[in-house]
Amino acid sequence: MTTLSMTSPLVAPAGVDRPLEIPPYVDGHPLRWRRVLRLLRELRESDDRVQAGLEFFDAVGGLGGEKTFQRFRRRPEGRRLLRTRPDLVALLGDRDALRAMPEGSLGRAYLAFADRNGFAADGLVEKNKTVPRERNRLDPYREWFWDRFTMAHDLWHVLTGTEPTEIGEVRLLAFSYAQTPQRGYLLLLALSAFQEATDFAHHRRQWAAWRAGRRAHDLVAAPWETFLAWPIEEVRACYGVEVLAQ
Repeated sequence: MTTLSMTSPLVAPAGVDRPLEIPPYVDGHPLRWRRVLRLLRELRESDDRVQAGLEFFDAVGGLGGEKTFQRFRRRPEGRRLLRTRPDLVALLGDRDALRAMPEGSLGRAYLAFADRNGFAADGLVEKNKTVPRERNRLDPYREWFWDRFTMAHDLWHVLTGTEPTEIGEVRLLAFSYAQTPQRGYLLLLALSAFQEATDFAHHRRQWAAWRAGRRAHDLVAAPWETFLAWPIEEVRACYGVEVLAQ
C-alpha cells in the first residue's frame, strides 16, 4: 500500500496541521477465543453472516482499529475531514442526488450496486451499532470515523469490482487486509485458506487481491464526497485500484 504523493491535487490547504483535541483511546480488550470460535461457526452456517461478521470483529479485540484511526488522523486529508466530519451516510442515502450524477461516475456506480443488491445506504452502519461491544462508548471523532469506514466498505466493493457474494467478500477481505492490517481480517483469511486448502486457484486469487491492495494508494482517508461525482475510472487511476478477479 502506498500514499498519494505531495503533488496530488488532494493535498490539503495550509493550516490543516493545527492540532486536533482528540481524547485518548481506551485500550482494546484481548481476543475472546470462545466467542470468536462461536462466531466463526455462525459465519459458516448462519443466514445472517453480516451480523455474525460484525460481532466477530468486536470479539477479536486488539488495537488494529485504533492504528487505522491514528493513520487517518496523521494524513492531511484525514485531519481536514475530522474537522468538518461530513455525513457520508446521508450522502450515499440520497438516491436522487446520486442519480443526478454523471453517467459512469462513482456515485452512479454505487447507486447501481446498492439497487442491484437491495442495500440501504445506512444498513451496514445501523446494524453495526446493534453489536454488543465490550469497549466503552467511542468519542465523537472515532464514532464518526468508524461510521465512515463502515460505509466505505461498499465503495471499496464498487471500486474493486467485487460483488457481496462469498467469493467477492473474500477477495475484498484480502485487499482490505493489505490496506488496513487487522487481526480480524487475518483470522478470516486464514479460515478461508483452510476451507479451500486444495483450491490453488482460490489461493492465487487471494494473493493477487492482497498484492492489489498493497499496490493501491491508501484509501482510508479518501475524500469520497468529492470522488462520487468523478468518473469511476479516474478514481481508480488516482488511487491505483485494480478491478479484482471474481
